[in-house]
Amino acid sequence: MIYCSTRSPDHSAGELLPPLRGHVAGVTSVTFLADGRLVSASKDMTLRIWDIETGETVIGPLKGHTDIVSCVAAHGSRIASCSNDGTFRVWDGDSGKLVLGPITAHCSGSVNRIVYSRDGMRIATAGTDARAAVWDANTGVQLRKMVGHTSGVWCVAFSEDGTRLVWGSGDKTVRIWDDIVTQLPGSPLQGHTGTVTSVAFLPDGRRLVSVSGDRTLRIWDIETGKTVIGPLAGHTSTVSGVAVHGSRIASCSHDGTFRIWDSDSGKLILGPITAHSGEEVDWIAYSRDGTRIATGGRDNRAAVWDANTGVQLREMVGHTDWVVCVAFSEDGKRLVSGSQDTTVHIWDDIVTQLPGSPLQGHFGEVASAAFLPDGRRLVSSSVDATLRIWDIETGETVIGPLKGHSDTVSCVAVHGSRIASCSYDGTFRVWDADSGKLLCKMVGHTDMVRCVALSADGTRLVSGSWDETVRIWDVASGECIGEPLTGNRHVVTAVCFGPDDTHIFSSSCDGIIRIWDAKTGALIGESLRMDGWVACMVLSPDGKRLVSGSVGGKIALWDAQTGAAIPTAFKDHKDCVNSVAFSPDGRMIASASADKTIALWDATDDWKRWDIEDEDVEKYDD
Repeated sequence: MIYCSTRSPDHSAGELLPPLRGHVAGVTSVTFLADGRLVSASKDMTLRIWDIETGETVIGPLKGHTDIVSCVAAHGSRIASCSNDGTFRVWDGDSGKLVLGPITAHCSGSVNRIVYSRDGMRIATAGTDARAAVWDANTGVQLRKMVGHTSGVWCVAFSEDGTRLVWGSGDKTVRIWDDIVTQLPGSPLQGHTGTVTSVAFLPDGRRLVSVSGDRTLRIWDIETGKTVIGPLAGHTSTVSGVAVHGSRIASCSHDGTFRIWDSDSGKLILGPITAHSGEEVDWIAYSRDGTRIATGGRDNRAAVWDANTGVQLREMVGHTDWVVCVAFSEDGKRLVSGSQDTTVHIWDDIVTQLPGSPLQGHFGEVASAAFLPDGRRLVSSSVDATLRIWDIETGETVIGPLKGHSDTVSCVAVHGSRIASCSYDGTFRVWDADSGKLLCKMVGHTDMVRCVALSADGTRLVSGSWDETVRIWDVASGECIGEPLTGNRHVVTAVCFGPDDTHIFSSSCDGIIRIWDAKTGALIGESLRMDGWVACMVLSPDGKRLVSGSVGGKIALWDAQTGAAIPTAFKDHKDCVNSVAFSPDGRMIASASADKTIALWDATDDWKRWDIEDEDVEKYDD
C-alpha cells in the first residue's frame, strides 16, 4: 500500500490520508502526473493511476509487463515504465492505453531504472547488463548505448541541459558521458570499496569529491582519474551526502553525524557533530554564503547549523515538496510561497508562518501566487486547472475555486481588481477579483501559455508561450494587438512590461532575455544572456534592474536600461530557480527553488542570504 501524509505548521504530524489499496505485491516506484494524480508501479507486474483525495484507482491496473515493474517516470501525460522482464513501455496517462512498446532493452536483462530528459524527448534506461541506453521517447528507437561498467547499473540521470549522462553501478564506480557520446578520459574513477552514494564538483572545476558506503571520502583529479586526497576516514557508517563551499567539504553519515573537511589538505576542521538525535543523516547542504549548513535526517526534520562552530541554530518546518513560486505583499512584510505539496504558505515578517497558513484547498501542485492590492487577500493558481482567492488572516478560500481553464493554470498577474490567468490549455482569461466573475477569454497562441503580465495602466496584457512567441493583447476587447513577436528559439518562460509600458522583457529556455519595443514589436538593443535556460525573470519596481533565475540554479542581476550584468555575490541554488520577486521597495529579492528552499537577498550594496524554508519530508514504508 501507499501512504500520503501532511504536516501541520506546529511541527506535529498530520492525519494520514487513507492508504491507496489495490496492488497485491510491494510498490516499487511512484510519481505524480501533471494534474496531481499519482501513478505507481508494483511487484505485481502492473501500474495504477490514483486519485489521491479519494484513494481510488482511476485507471488500471495497467497490464502487459511479465515481471516486476521496477521503475516509473512521467512527462506531461506520458508514463514510462520499465521491468525486470527486460522491456520498457510508454502509456497515455489519460486513457491508460499503451502508446509505445514493449521495447526490448539491455539484452533482455532486467531494466532497473528509467528517466525522462527534461524536454521529454528522450528516455534513459539502466540495466543489469552493466549498460545504460538513451532512446527516442516518441519512436522507441535506441539513440545511444553506454558501456564500461562491469556490474549492473542501478542509477542514471540526465544533466539539466541534457548533454551529459551520469550513471552509477554495483561495481563501485561512477561514469560520466559528455554530449551523451564520449566517456570522459579519466572515467571511471576507481578506489572506493563500497557503493558510491554522492558526488560533487569542487569550485576549481578540476577536482571531484565522492562519498561511499565504505565510510570514506575521496578527492579526485578529473582529467587523470586519480585520487589526489584521501581516502578521508572517520565516519563509522555509510557516508550518505556531501556538499562543497569554497575550500570546505561537508559530509554527513548514517552514523548520525556530520563533519567538515579542508579540500586542499584533507584535514578535519569540525566535528564529528551529532545531529538528528543520532539517527541517520541523509542530506547536507551549505547556505549560499557558506556560513550555515542544513541537514536532513531520518527523524523527518531539517536543521540549520553554524558552519564555523557546529552550533544548531534552528529547525524550520513547512512545505513537504518543491517550492515553485514566491511573491511579496505590497508592503514587503510578508512572503507567500506555493509548492508541489499542493499548499500555499504565508510567512509574516519573513520569519514566522501565519496561523492560517498553509492554505489548503487545491487538488494539484500550486503553480503561481500573487497578493491583491488590499494586502488582505491573495490569488493562487494550480495544476488542478483552477484559481482561488484567499483571506490571508483566516486561511479560507473567499472566492473560488474559479473554473474555466481545462489544464494547468501556469501563471497569474494582478492589476487593481483584475486578475489575469494563463493556462496550458492555450488560453488566458481575465477575472474580477471582487466577484470572481470571468470578464473575458483570449485565444491565439498555438501551444500552452506559460506566462502573462499586465501593463502598468491595466489596458494591455503580454503573454508568452510554448509556441515560442510573445503576444500583446487589448484587455478591453480581448483582441491581439499586431503580429506575434518572434525570435525566441525555445519556450517563453516569463514576460513583463517596463515601467513606462514602452518596453517588454521576455525570457526563454534558449538562455536569452530579449527586450522589445511594445509599439513596433522590434527587438531593442543587446539581448541578455544567461548560462543555461532562463526559468524566471522579474523587473524591479523602479524599472532599473532585472533579476533572473535559471534551470541550473543560478541567479543574475541586470541593468534593465543598458543590459549590462551587475556584479553580485549571489550563490547558486542546488536546483532550478522556479520564481524570483523584488520587494515593493526594491531592497530585497526572494528566490524559490526546486531544492525546496526560499532564499532572501539584500538588494542593496551588501548582498546577504537567509534560507527561509528547509524540507520536512515524512516517509512511510510498507
